[in-house]
Amino acid sequence: MRRSVLTAVPFAVAIAAYTVTFLVSRDRLPPRIATHFAADGRADDFMSRTAALWSGVGMLTGLGLLFTVLTALSRRDPGARLTAASGAGTAATLGYPLVLTVLANRDVRDSAEVSLPMWHIAVLLLAGVAAGALAWRLAGPGARPEPAPPGPSMTLAEGEAVAWSRTVTSRALLLTAGALVGGAVLATALGSWRAGLPALALGLLCAPFAGVRVTVDRRGLTVASTVLPRPRLAVPLPDIVSAVGVQVDAMGDFGGWGYRIRPERRGVVLRSGEALSVRTGAGRDYVVTVDDSATAAALLNGLVDRRTAGA
Repeated sequence: MRRSVLTAVPFAVAIAAYTVTFLVSRDRLPPRIATHFAADGRADDFMSRTAALWSGVGMLTGLGLLFTVLTALSRRDPGARLTAASGAGTAATLGYPLVLTVLANRDVRDSAEVSLPMWHIAVLLLAGVAAGALAWRLAGPGARPEPAPPGPSMTLAEGEAVAWSRTVTSRALLLTAGALVGGAVLATALGSWRAGLPALALGLLCAPFAGVRVTVDRRGLTVASTVLPRPRLAVPLPDIVSAVGVQVDAMGDFGGWGYRIRPERRGVVLRSGEALSVRTGAGRDYVVTVDDSATAAALLNGLVDRRTAGA
């Protein structure tokens, strides 16, 4: 709750500051307001007063809601602290130039004459860093998730060859990749191939990682794309201490989907639900969302026990 408040308050302050400044200055503003400035500080884009007010408020409100919801959903994830700090920094970085733009447009006859010195960029960046650092400090590190106790072990005979493998697919990534590729094709068909190229590249990048194969065998744990041989996640058997099947919430525990990096924790998280959690001797947990995780964990524990007994 505290982190959500720390995320929402800077945006509320920025919205209030911009709205009050705009309404107080409205009668002193030209019909068209300079809203964008070139590298030399001169105005190069303009909006009506009404459009400028609502676009600024709308942008701050939308981003504020986005960051606040992300922070609230990732409440159990240590990355929520970074989300809160990023939100506060974004609010300051956007709020400062919006207010400054209104002040720069006051009492001018022609908005084309408005200019802003570029040193303000350094100020807004410093304001963003300061706001983010303050939110980071106030948010606190939070409690780290307790490691799950080891699961049961499968009894294995010496020399017995065993292996387990499952494939897991992310519908969200598949839909995202399909939408991006479809948008790129549409943009190209309309004659704007330059606009479609980035979407096509991003879609083709998402598609291979929408499905992964999780394998447990004498080598340990391997997670690889079902399409590409590299990159892959491999945890060698000698590094593994224990394994267990767990339930994870993609947003709540890891702050999102994909390959997630957290303090003492790594995860290949393609969905919420059942997952395999593997603990190494270095104290790091590797979590992979996959069905039948209890069998995979029991097999890994059995392989670890057999290796330890034979050492």
